[in-house]
Amino acid sequence: MSSKLPPQAQRWRTIMFTIPIIGVTSFVLYKRLVLGEPRRTLPTDLDKHGHEKVAKILTTGGKAVEEADESASAS
Repeated sequence: MSSKLPPQAQRWRTIMFTIPIIGVTSFVLYKRLVLGEPRRTLPTDLDKHGHEKVAKILTTGGKAVEEADESASAS
């Protein structure tokens, strides 16, 4: 195992780890609050349409997604 870091190194590691997280979070909040970008949401209609997506995946037989979409729309 590695030796324990001195307190100054622990602080530096904490700063290096948290600055990118704070930066990305601030940027996302800026886009939402100032620029008016809508909040990302998860799809809620999986109960209604989820089985169709699973069926496409299971019936493609290794084909490309575009080919599967074309064959599904043709039938």
